[in-house]
Amino acid sequence: MKRLTVAVAIVGALAAILVASRLQPPTEIRQETPRPVPMPGEGTCPPGAAASGLGPDMVRLPEGFCIDKTEVTRGQYEAWLKASPATAGQPGGCSSNADFTPTCAWEPGSNSEQPVVCVDWCDAQAFCKAAGKRLCGNAQGGGSYAFESYDDPKVSEWQAACSSGGQFEYTYGNTFDTNLCRDADADDYTTWGLADVGSFAECHSPVAAYAKVFDLSGHAAEWDNSCKGDGPDDACRIRGGSFQHHAHGTRCAMGRELEWPRSYKVDAVSFRCCAD
Repeated sequence: MKRLTVAVAIVGALAAILVASRLQPPTEIRQETPRPVPMPGEGTCPPGAAASGLGPDMVRLPEGFCIDKTEVTRGQYEAWLKASPATAGQPGGCSSNADFTPTCAWEPGSNSEQPVVCVDWCDAQAFCKAAGKRLCGNAQGGGSYAFESYDDPKVSEWQAACSSGGQFEYTYGNTFDTNLCRDADADDYTTWGLADVGSFAECHSPVAAYAKVFDLSGHAAEWDNSCKGDGPDDACRIRGGSFQHHAHGTRCAMGRELEWPRSYKVDAVSFRCCAD
């Protein structure tokens, strides 16, 4: 009799649990929609100084990479120096680079919209890294590229940007025009020196997808991530010519004749950064 009573109690408890479970509203199962992961060539570019980032604003090109719209300015570079960036941890060829301060044409607080010059390859590389970007180089995912492939827009990011993916000799087209960008003005030599970045309103591609990138022909030449070796005295590419060059020197493919030691600093060479 006792066993029967226990059995009846157990059955009653199970029945009560079953009834209660039926009275409870079904638990809603929510499935989180996975956030899309940007693929290479997609997503936003790293922010520039205007959006609390570092350096110029960027634009994404059809090749998939991002590039600064202009050269890095004196003001943007000075803001970085004020943060006292560490010189440790640089690549081997830059290990002796103990100071990022430009060595000439440097008056803090002046000409803040002009391109920073008198910086070497190591300074440029360090700035781009600090900005969450990289020195423009290999179009196949960044890094350096083969020294002799400077004029291949499928290999060089800088060449792709300047030539609109291989379409033009100059950033603005195939016919030299001394009135569009800042060059040596060999016709009368009345124009010389640096100006504010982006101030040459027509010094850009006629193709809409590339038209937001300025001053790739002339103005200030630019360091590129393509070097003959890893040492401080090994040559690296300089791109685009400067205000010291004219028709031949401001071509996108001028790179073959412009190569300087990694540690070289001059008042006509600046840089811009790229990113994935």
